[in-house]
Amino acid sequence: MTGRVTLLGAGPGDPDLLTLLGWRRLQEATVVLYDRLVNPSLLLIPDVNTKLINVGKARGTERLSQDQINALLVQYAQAGEVVVRLKAGDPYVFGRGGEEAQYLAAHHINFEVVPGLTSAITGLSAAGIPITNRQYASSFHVITGQKRHGDQQLDWANLAQLEGTLVFLMGMAELPEICRQLIAHGKNPKTPTAVIQWATQWRQKMALGDLDNIETAVKQKRLAAPALIVIGEVVPLAHQLQVKRSLSARHILAPSNLDRSLLFKLQDLGATVDFYVTSQPQRVKKPLPDFSKFRQLTLKDYFSYQYLIQALNAQQLDIRALAGLQLSTSDSLLKQTLQRQGLQIADDASSTNFLNDAKTLIIGPQDLQITAANYYGIYTYQRRELTLEQNLADFQAVIFTCSQDVLDFRRDFSKPESASWMVAFVTSSKMQAAVKTLAFKKVVVLNGDLLNMEQLILEELKHE
Repeated sequence: MTGRVTLLGAGPGDPDLLTLLGWRRLQEATVVLYDRLVNPSLLLIPDVNTKLINVGKARGTERLSQDQINALLVQYAQAGEVVVRLKAGDPYVFGRGGEEAQYLAAHHINFEVVPGLTSAITGLSAAGIPITNRQYASSFHVITGQKRHGDQQLDWANLAQLEGTLVFLMGMAELPEICRQLIAHGKNPKTPTAVIQWATQWRQKMALGDLDNIETAVKQKRLAAPALIVIGEVVPLAHQLQVKRSLSARHILAPSNLDRSLLFKLQDLGATVDFYVTSQPQRVKKPLPDFSKFRQLTLKDYFSYQYLIQALNAQQLDIRALAGLQLSTSDSLLKQTLQRQGLQIADDASSTNFLNDAKTLIIGPQDLQITAANYYGIYTYQRRELTLEQNLADFQAVIFTCSQDVLDFRRDFSKPESASWMVAFVTSSKMQAAVKTLAFKKVVVLNGDLLNMEQLILEELKHE
């Protein structure tokens, strides 16, 4: 049975700019071949058993040749795999997507193309530069900055006379030559010019100048590839239209299962949130306890509640099976979730007080190895064997929501003890001891509701 290949555009860098169809295709994939500039957090979307293959190329180096990549796509598809070829930007904009599609078609492979947002447009928008504007530019032209085969030159005479906005991709190594050739062929040396590095990402930087001095501005800002070169009268609009938010340029490392509500709040404040690999929880399938023997139910965390509901549903039951039980939890986010559902939660939330209380049932992870008769281990963790190419030095803060997160963090980074510049946020005071040996700059407990957590993070990071 022949599988399917999806040539998928990952967008300009911010993982939130991946399309909905792109997200679905990654979830369905059994094999993913990904490029060097793809955001590492996107690799957490596929299933834990999905095969991930780095085929990225850098200027002058490559892991696999294009012929080898083409052959792998056909090989996996013919073996019946659901393949995603994950490419930065859009597959058909100055990538090899067109060539890969031709190769697949020639070998009668079922394939599709899922477009991605190209940095040629979104990268400018992120820097406050509209690629067109009725007053300044009614057209735009996207040009590759890399020389063609055989060192063939671009048509500089034609490019220099074009109206509208010029956008060069993959051109940083040729920036001096681009400026020199355009000026030599008649482009006004005072044409506004910008260079945008890491567009749409937390580390986005921009240098502004004119065609005749942009090289100096780039050196002063210490910009390098990957970057866009933008030339045209729309460039000065960046002074007026560039959006600044409270946590812009803040990079936060979080568990991949971070509560979505908190994640979205941080992103709305301008922070970029990327993830470390967290072990995946799995429900332990075993008979449910006899709830009639207890008067109180204490849930250790959100997964305890999630898998309890799943276990009840598997027995054709629902939350009404817990009628008559007083609920409690020490997890502040879970408490908010339960309260939003109209459930009453007891104030005495510390489950450690109830291990010797035969009338209190405690539900939590099986891995805690608690042997008390009233403790029910409902889930365990499966470690995902995946190495994300994250650099700890790129982050200002890290979030831990449970003790397992701390273990995963230690596994993902070879020397986490050296993260003395980072602020660590934990969701309960009991976790302070778990992170103490990591010697963070500061440990902040995220108490209270979601709004309070947001404010605590904002106050700590807005001046970092």
